[in-house]
Amino acid sequence: MRRAAVHGEEAILTFAEALSMYVEDGKDTRFTLKLLDHFGKKPLKEITGPEIRKAARILYPEAAPATLNRQVINPMRAIINFAAEARGLPKVSVKRFKEERRARPAGTAEWIERFCKSAISMDMPETAAIVRFLFETATRVSEACRLEWDDVNLQEGVAYLRKTKTEPRRVFLTRGMVAMMANIRQAHPRLVFAAANRSTVQKRVDRVISKTGLPRLTSHEFGRHGFATEMIVRHGVDIATTADHGGWKSRRLLMETYVEGNADREVIDRVFGKKRS
Repeated sequence: MRRAAVHGEEAILTFAEALSMYVEDGKDTRFTLKLLDHFGKKPLKEITGPEIRKAARILYPEAAPATLNRQVINPMRAIINFAAEARGLPKVSVKRFKEERRARPAGTAEWIERFCKSAISMDMPETAAIVRFLFETATRVSEACRLEWDDVNLQEGVAYLRKTKTEPRRVFLTRGMVAMMANIRQAHPRLVFAAANRSTVQKRVDRVISKTGLPRLTSHEFGRHGFATEMIVRHGVDIATTADHGGWKSRRLLMETYVEGNADREVIDRVFGKKRS
């Protein structure tokens, strides 16, 4: 207490303590283990933006800028600033690494329909169900793997994703999604989709894709990426509504990371090619 009074609390509050506060509040703990190993008991006052960027290169020397931002810059900024706000301390400002904008494929309703038909014909209804679930709810695959029947109400058409200690995220289920989940209800008494992790899901998905001849998509591409693109680009849903239903806290991140534009000439013809009276 005396040291805090003399030097200020930021001089004694360590990164480990800040991370503990962050975790106790139910925040996302992905990527935090390496950060804890690196910064440990270092006082927050000594952790500057340049210091965080330097650590990113040390922790992930071969990683692309997008990975450095996602696994170091973003969580470090979130952890430190959470503790800073709670204790009335200065927040940290960190310059992100410049990312090359690369167009990524996104799942479509047509892709999902063909995939599900093929998966069901291969007696893989759980795989069909989880793929459709990811596409229609923007759920992360790790969250979908943890989903239990106690978190699902098929009569009301809702599911609750309990990823944190805070209020669970509610997602709405379409009638078609409810029907698919009802069909697998008796086969798996606890885990809805009977998949242990992301790797298990992707292996099952790839098996269906190889037989169907569909373009290969990852769970992220037909899931959150497909959801955002389907909502905003293909159906004109506003960004705020899409972010709320998809569980994005940052609307800017949603637009910059997940939404791909439509470069086909059809969109120009549709908007500008109409005859004027």
